[in-house]
Amino acid sequence: MRLFRAGIAIWAFAEAWRTGEWMMLVPGGFFAMQAIFDIGCCGAAGCATPDNNRKAVQEVETVAFEEVK
Repeated sequence: MRLFRAGIAIWAFAEAWRTGEWMMLVPGGFFAMQAIFDIGCCGAAGCATPDNNRKAVQEVETVAFEEVK
C-alpha cells in the first residue's frame, strides 16, 4: 500500500506539472505524506476495529449423547 500511495502521489504531481492544475498538488501532497510516514486511514492502525464490541462468550451446556443401534 505504501508503494501504491507513492505512485498516486507521483502521478498527481506529474499531472499538476503537465496540465498546470496546481490544485492537484493537494491530493499529491496528501498521498505523499501517507507514503512517507506510512499512515493509512486515520493514523497508525486507524482501520482496526475496536475490541470492546465483542459479545461475551456464553458457557456451553454439557450435552448427553445416546448411541443409536
